[in-house]
Amino acid sequence: SSSSSSSSPTSSSPPSIRRILIVDLDVHQGNGNAALFADDAAVRTFSVHCSSNYFSRKERSDLDVELPSGCDDATYLSTLRHWLKRIEGHSFDDDDAAAADDDGNDDDDDDGNDRKQFDFIFYQSGVDIHANDRLGRLSVTSDGISRRNALVFDFANRMECPLVVCMGGGYPKGDREEDWASVIEAHANVYGEAHRYLANGHS
Repeated sequence: SSSSSSSSPTSSSPPSIRRILIVDLDVHQGNGNAALFADDAAVRTFSVHCSSNYFSRKERSDLDVELPSGCDDATYLSTLRHWLKRIEGHSFDDDDAAAADDDGNDDDDDDGNDRKQFDFIFYQSGVDIHANDRLGRLSVTSDGISRRNALVFDFANRMECPLVVCMGGGYPKGDREEDWASVIEAHANVYGEAHRYLANGHS
């Protein structure tokens, strides 16, 4: 299971942290975060995972997207791109306002029109979607993982939102050096690509 925190990250945060998004792209469902933040409207959970790779209890994220075993680069990337655009275009302020109305709370946020969709994004960057992963069951290439990372970096940049990159799963098929190479490289590339993204002038 995937979990990026053990308590509500907004409970002790400054007022500027109003809403957080967790983008969990480990091959396994982000069921840890889904369970932890199920009743926390300040944290939205988004998980893209393999439909046939649940090794622990299945939970309900705010948005769960299941992909079939053997999913390749084209399917994975087009699916992720679609849902990131849907998230980007969704009005979470409207959702919160509707929830407040249901609770009988009519407090208005005077600068609501100036607020960003999210104030913080956590990216669970598991590389166990790799075709060479022992537990993954997907068929995403190293290039596909790099393109996945770029989609998330671009998404956060367009949202003008700080991004925290968290290490996720990645499991070699054996104990030989070559079995470890693709996994270690994929993990390292997540952070190397993030550094290069910033170095190229993105904030």
